[in-house]
Amino acid sequence: MSINIVLILLLLIIPISSIEIPFIRDVIFVPLSNSSSTTITNYTCIQCLCMPSSSYLILNCLPNNTCQFFSSFPRTYKTQSIINARLYFLQGIFPNASQCCMPNITYLLDKLNNATPTYGNVLSPRSLTIDNHGYLVTISQTNSSIVRFDSTNMTLIDNTNFVFTTSETIKYYNNNYYVGLSYGILVIDSNNLTIHYNITSSNLNGARDVMFLNNGDILVVASINNYYLLFFNRSNNMSTNYNFGYGQLVNYSRPHGLFYINDTYFYATSYANSSVYSYSAISGTPKWSENLFLDAQPESGPSSGAHIAIDECGRFWFSLGNYDLKIFDSQGSFLDSFTFTNASIFDTIITDNYVMYLSDTNSSRIIRIDPDIQC
Repeated sequence: MSINIVLILLLLIIPISSIEIPFIRDVIFVPLSNSSSTTITNYTCIQCLCMPSSSYLILNCLPNNTCQFFSSFPRTYKTQSIINARLYFLQGIFPNASQCCMPNITYLLDKLNNATPTYGNVLSPRSLTIDNHGYLVTISQTNSSIVRFDSTNMTLIDNTNFVFTTSETIKYYNNNYYVGLSYGILVIDSNNLTIHYNITSSNLNGARDVMFLNNGDILVVASINNYYLLFFNRSNNMSTNYNFGYGQLVNYSRPHGLFYINDTYFYATSYANSSVYSYSAISGTPKWSENLFLDAQPESGPSSGAHIAIDECGRFWFSLGNYDLKIFDSQGSFLDSFTFTNASIFDTIITDNYVMYLSDTNSSRIIRIDPDIQC
């Protein structure tokens, strides 16, 4: 999220000893390039604000009584949403817009293609997620199991079987896995792998990707067989159970992957049409404005538009099964392809410094690629 946009929407002022300090709620500052910082623990945010801070520009106040001071602005950065955190601009000075780390897509693809992949074996892997343990987690469609790997070396952590039927997707959120099945969403504790709830609705017909809005108050599900996006409301602030709220019929075939941008904007993929649609909240209503964002069919076949990932340069990496990864710019124009021999790419995660994870259903493996990039 651009810090300029955040500032326009959320910037507030707090007076400390007659000095007004601008801040943003529920957000912290995360450098992606070199920046010097000092971390202090067991101090409240007010205590940290009262410290001498003339040499610092930014303060992250975390909800666990940890303060992180920054004395310089990095060239590349992002903001991260954390409930009850605060981001302070101690001198009233704001950073320039974050610069893209790898703007040259040809150079980036060369780095990725020349890197040595690491593999994790899993039968028919589906979507990918990273949990609170730092594990890379997927679903084995063949074995009806949750499979977890060490995200650094791809060593298998565990492979736990459940009584699933046609498990299709998995998403981590707030210490739980949400597993999409044909008939509902199974909620499983990410710490002890016990089942909490089975979220069902007569409106749900083939759950695919899931996504959360409003700090987890709303669960969004792509219902692939009846062409709906379904919105579920959390029963209370502490619960992992959700009740059906409303649905919105989409104007394309087989909605599949979801990608969250903010609480009023997200993307959805069409599995059948290899296309991506944007959704903007319509103020004062429960409805969303739907618009075609990109059509990958000119660059691929008409099916397998599974998931998108967006990198720090705003490029879209579209997982298109046997058609590999197609890369588009922030306006939806085709840029290039990332190709694997005899692979069918179902999902992609792009982490800091372009360490990438890909699920390959054809070869029953997860691929980890580290191009050794330091932003």
